[in-house]
Amino acid sequence: MALTLALNYPAAVPAGHKIEVTEFVDIRPEKKRHKTLTWMDPCQYPVILDLDTGIRYMNHVHASRGGNGGLMLHPYPLVPRGDLQVSRVYQAVVKACALVMVEGYDNQHTTLLVEPVE
Repeated sequence: MALTLALNYPAAVPAGHKIEVTEFVDIRPEKKRHKTLTWMDPCQYPVILDLDTGIRYMNHVHASRGGNGGLMLHPYPLVPRGDLQVSRVYQAVVKACALVMVEGYDNQHTTLLVEPVE
Protein backbone atom coordinates (compact mmCIF):
# COMPACT_ATOMS: atom_id res chain seq x y z
CA MET A 1 0.00 0.00 0.00
CA ALA A 2 1.48 3.34 -1.08
CA LEU A 3 2.23 6.03 1.50
CA THR A 4 2.57 9.78 1.02
CA LEU A 5 5.47 11.43 2.86
CA ALA A 6 5.27 15.20 3.34
CA LEU A 7 8.66 16.75 4.08
CA ASN A 8 9.42 20.37 4.98
CA TYR A 9 12.76 20.24 3.18
CA PRO A 10 13.88 19.49 -0.38
CA ALA A 11 14.46 15.81 -1.17
CA ALA A 12 14.60 15.30 -4.93
CA VAL A 13 14.58 11.51 -4.99
CA PRO A 14 13.88 10.06 -8.45
CA ALA A 15 11.04 7.61 -9.01
CA GLY A 16 12.32 4.04 -8.84
CA HIS A 17 14.97 4.72 -6.19
CA LYS A 18 14.97 2.63 -3.03
CA ILE A 19 15.00 4.68 0.18
CA GLU A 20 15.32 4.13 3.91
CA VAL A 21 12.84 6.14 5.99
CA THR A 22 13.69 6.92 9.62
CA GLU A 23 10.90 8.25 11.84
CA PHE A 24 11.47 9.68 15.32
CA VAL A 25 9.63 9.47 18.65
CA ASP A 26 7.52 12.39 19.87
CA ILE A 27 9.27 13.06 23.18
CA ARG A 28 7.05 15.95 24.26
CA PRO A 29 5.36 15.43 27.65
CA GLU A 30 1.92 13.84 27.33
CA LYS A 31 0.17 17.05 28.42
CA LYS A 32 1.75 18.97 25.52
CA ARG A 33 0.86 16.42 22.84
CA HIS A 34 -2.57 17.94 22.26
CA LYS A 35 -0.82 20.91 20.67
CA THR A 36 0.09 20.86 17.00
CA LEU A 37 3.59 19.74 16.09
CA THR A 38 5.84 22.41 14.62
CA TRP A 39 8.71 22.30 12.14
CA MET A 40 11.05 22.42 15.17
CA ASP A 41 9.88 18.97 16.35
CA PRO A 42 12.18 16.30 14.82
CA CYS A 43 9.36 13.73 15.01
CA GLN A 44 7.24 15.78 12.60
CA TYR A 45 9.22 14.71 9.51
CA PRO A 46 11.28 11.59 8.75
CA VAL A 47 14.86 11.46 7.51
CA ILE A 48 15.26 9.95 4.03
CA LEU A 49 18.33 8.02 2.86
CA ASP A 50 18.46 7.35 -0.89
CA LEU A 51 19.96 3.85 -0.97
CA ASP A 52 20.79 4.15 -4.68
CA THR A 53 22.90 7.31 -4.35
CA GLY A 54 23.81 7.36 -0.65
CA ILE A 55 22.43 10.89 -0.27
CA ARG A 56 20.70 11.55 3.07
CA TYR A 57 17.96 14.20 3.21
CA MET A 58 17.01 15.81 6.53
CA ASN A 59 15.88 19.02 8.16
CA HIS A 60 18.36 21.02 10.24
CA VAL A 61 16.51 19.96 13.44
CA HIS A 62 17.58 16.38 12.68
CA ALA A 63 21.22 17.47 12.48
CA SER A 64 21.54 20.27 15.05
CA ARG A 65 20.01 21.31 18.36
CA GLY A 66 20.52 24.97 17.42
CA GLY A 67 17.45 26.98 16.50
CA ASN A 68 19.06 28.79 13.57
CA GLY A 69 19.25 26.47 10.59
CA GLY A 70 20.72 29.13 8.34
CA LEU A 71 23.80 30.03 10.37
CA MET A 72 26.44 27.39 9.74
CA LEU A 73 29.23 27.92 12.25
CA HIS A 74 30.17 24.25 11.99
CA PRO A 75 29.47 21.78 9.18
CA TYR A 76 26.32 19.73 9.61
CA PRO A 77 26.87 16.03 10.36
CA LEU A 78 26.21 13.37 7.74
CA VAL A 79 23.77 11.52 10.01
CA PRO A 80 20.95 12.59 12.35
CA ARG A 81 21.72 13.62 15.92
CA GLY A 82 22.47 10.70 18.21
CA ASP A 83 20.07 11.93 20.90
CA LEU A 84 16.98 11.49 18.69
CA GLN A 85 14.93 8.43 19.59
CA VAL A 86 14.02 6.35 16.54
CA SER A 87 10.46 5.04 16.40
CA ARG A 88 10.59 3.20 13.08
CA VAL A 89 12.90 2.50 10.15
CA TYR A 90 11.64 0.97 6.91
CA GLN A 91 12.58 0.73 3.26
CA ALA A 92 10.44 1.81 0.34
CA VAL A 93 10.56 2.48 -3.40
CA VAL A 94 9.78 5.99 -4.59
CA LYS A 95 6.84 6.04 -7.00
CA ALA A 96 6.63 9.83 -7.46
CA CYS A 97 8.33 12.98 -6.17
CA ALA A 98 7.22 16.63 -6.21
CA LEU A 99 9.10 19.68 -4.90
CA VAL A 100 7.15 22.85 -4.18
CA MET A 101 8.69 26.27 -3.53
CA VAL A 102 7.14 28.03 -0.54
CA GLU A 103 8.03 31.68 -1.13
CA GLY A 104 6.95 32.93 2.30
CA TYR A 105 9.55 30.66 3.88
CA ASP A 106 12.14 30.71 1.06
CA ASN A 107 12.17 26.94 1.24
CA GLN A 108 11.18 23.91 -0.79
CA HIS A 109 8.86 21.25 0.53
CA THR A 110 8.72 17.70 -0.85
CA THR A 111 5.97 15.16 -1.35
CA LEU A 112 7.09 11.57 -1.93
CA LEU A 113 4.74 8.78 -2.92
CA VAL A 114 6.41 5.58 -1.72
CA GLU A 115 5.69 1.86 -1.71
CA PRO A 116 7.12 0.13 1.41
CA VAL A 117 9.13 -3.06 0.75
CA GLU A 118 10.01 -5.88 3.09
